[in-house]
Parts: sequence; structure tokens; C-alpha cells
Amino acid sequence: MATVDEPEPYPRTKAIALSAIFAALLSVSSVVSIPLPITPVPVTLQVFVVLLLAAVLGPAYGALSCVIYLLLGALGLPVYAGAGSGVPVLLGPLGGYLFGFPAAVLLGGLLSARRAESAKRDLLRVCASAFVALSVIYLLGVVWLSAFLHVGLYRGFVLGALPFIPVDAAKAAISVPVAVRIRWSGLDLPVVGRRDARGPPA
Repeated sequence: MATVDEPEPYPRTKAIALSAIFAALLSVSSVVSIPLPITPVPVTLQVFVVLLLAAVLGPAYGALSCVIYLLLGALGLPVYAGAGSGVPVLLGPLGGYLFGFPAAVLLGGLLSARRAESAKRDLLRVCASAFVALSVIYLLGVVWLSAFLHVGLYRGFVLGALPFIPVDAAKAAISVPVAVRIRWSGLDLPVVGRRDARGPPA
């Protein structure tokens, strides 16, 4: 009776190395920080990288990458938005968004942890992952910001989410096809397992 070969476990050292690389990429993405006059939350490229993390590294190692990023900033490296660093930034108005990154990758990555049967179906899977990840970031960010500013949730939404929805939608529109292309590129990634025999995108 024929048996189905199970994929080999993904090398932990390689996965941790990828997590560190993406943590560096997340740090670099904070360099582009555009302040807005109506909110203490700036526009950055971090959400773009977070969405890629969920789809490319998956929930565990993607979240690990975000945790590494948060630790680097907490230790004093200027990796937060606007070259910020330190625990006071984590406890400031941006704290909900920063802590939301690993939570977003964890939950969004659960939806895209395995590649679908075809690239078209995989596109829908990654879209769902991006939607969940963005929702988590907004939820934690708005709740935290509202509590920090001592305002209601509606005011927190106006300040911490509404101005960013069009921009983040554009980031998602770019990150989703990029992530799908990477997932189907033949690279050995934790999110799709090793020695995956599926072909190129349809």
C-alpha cells in the first residue's frame, strides 16, 4: 500500500534567519515616515511589510520577526517610525499599532499558512490574510490610541484609522500579488513547506 511522503520539517535555524532578515526590512520600512497634522499616527511602509510577513513567513516565524523588531526598538535602536526607539514609544500613542504587528501576522498568517491548489485560489487566501491582518492592526491601534488620548472609540477611529484606510488598501493591493508571486516562485519558504512540487502561477 502506497504511502504519502510527509514534507521534511523546515530548518529552524533558516526560519529564524529569515525572521531576522524581515525584522531588518521592517525596521527599514519605518524610515519613510510621513506625519499628518490631524493625528499622532504617521504614514509608514510598515504595514506593507507586515502583510508580506503573514503571507511569506506564516504565523509563527512572521510573528517572531515582528517581536524581534519590537525588541530592537525597545533596546534603543531607532527602528520605530520617525527613527523613534525605547520603551516610551511602545507605551505611547503608537503602542497599539506596534503590538498589533505580531498579533496581525499571527492571525493573518493562520489563514495563509499553506498555499492553495492554484495561484488564483491562493490570491484569495492571501487577500483574506491581508484583510484580517489589517483589521487586527486597526482594532488594537484604535483601542490603544483612544485610551491613550482619553477619547471615545469613534474619535479614536477618526484619528487612528480613517485617514489610513485608502493608503493601507493601496499597500494591500500591492503586497498581495507580490506575496503570491513569492509563494509560487519555488523558493524554500516556511509558509509553503519544503520540496513543494506544485508548478508556477496560472
